[in-house]
Amino acid sequence: MTKEEREEQREERAMERLRKVASENSNGDPVVEEILLLNLMYNWGKGNNPHTPWIDKPHVVNGVKFWRVGHNASHEFYVGTDGTGKRFRYSVGESCTVDTEGRPLEEDGIPGIDEYFAEVANFYGYLGHF
Repeated sequence: MTKEEREEQREERAMERLRKVASENSNGDPVVEEILLLNLMYNWGKGNNPHTPWIDKPHVVNGVKFWRVGHNASHEFYVGTDGTGKRFRYSVGESCTVDTEGRPLEEDGIPGIDEYFAEVANFYGYLGHF
């Protein structure tokens, strides 16, 4: 067995463990299970041990529970559900407050903070900026 094959097997075992933890904590809700798996994968990607996984506490916005699934230097990215099977995306972070020439930009909402909240059909594709 090659080194690559052993690595692939380790990753498959870790993913199976994460799927099991997501399933055990979803109370039978397939949308919650999908979200928890994304959160567990995000935590694993941050260097956390997949053999001792944990699920972050949800962040509630407009009655929807969100779990973090990504971040960059200025924003955090979340996916969530309202418990009825609907899926949502949410991002929050620093807004660009000046243009390329240093002039202030007009902003909607809280100055200095960008928020995006929307219902989506699925969580396929890029989960970052929307």
